Amino acid sequence: MSEQEGFRPTGGRAKSGKCALCGARARLTKAHVPPRAAFNNGSFSWGGTTADNRLAHGRPRLGGASLYAHCEPCRAATSPWDDEYIRWAYTFAGNLLHSQWKGERTHIEGKLNEVRPGRFIRSALAGMTALTPKLIDSHPDLVGAVRHGVAAPAPKGIRLLAAIAPDGAAAVLEGAHEGLAVKLSRDGGRDDEWTTTTTPTISAVIHFPPFSLLLADRQLVSALPHADCTDWLELGVDDLADVSLVLPVVDLPRTPDAPVPVSMLRFIEARA
Repeated sequence: MSEQEGFRPTGGRAKSGKCALCGARARLTKAHVPPRAAFNNGSFSWGGTTADNRLAHGRPRLGGASLYAHCEPCRAATSPWDDEYIRWAYTFAGNLLHSQWKGERTHIEGKLNEVRPGRFIRSALAGMTALTPKLIDSHPDLVGAVRHGVAAPAPKGIRLLAAIAPDGAAAVLEGAHEGLAVKLSRDGGRDDEWTTTTTPTISAVIHFPPFSLLLADRQLVSALPHADCTDWLELGVDDLADVSLVLPVVDLPRTPDAPVPVSMLRFIEARA
């Protein structure tokens, strides 16, 4: 069998189906994740499975990472949030590329004046709904806050985490909402038996320079290096704020032979 014969990409979706933002059955539009103008216009390859159920990387395709996810009314309502994401992406990328400390920093610290964090976080979360279309079923209030753009209480059980992905990091997009990561280990006792532990998988991953963004169950937060930015949902899309940030620089191990679920990997400290 050739490498791509029967390949089923994880990003493959039908052109008609359930909108990930409102739940209506409709003809779906393509969502670029992250927004196309935020450096997502080059080649990208989805991971997936072959006809004999082997994990494999797909062939790179031009045009950026995208998938069918949102109906036209939801796309029209939420795409204006992308301008803030794009603005932040260019601000951070410019800082990373042109700083005199390029390649030396393990954290990026600073202050953004008169920005719209409520708009940025909704753009990120709209993209994450494309990766995790079941999010609307388990967290309808969260998805509604994204769609409507109004200030809303931050959810307690699931959190939006942010970090910096260094220039040159491989782009990784993944949705694994409501999955379980299973870990086998020996208990070290007299019989040295195997024990099994399970944890929730990370619901959504947008590790795409200059940002590394995660949507994760609250119980995972302490084990991840990212900063918790969920409270930005308490601002509406037009609310201006001054935001002080301390974001770690992180990356993921390369897995050139086959895609590996992010929940089975460990984020590593990087420099930018």
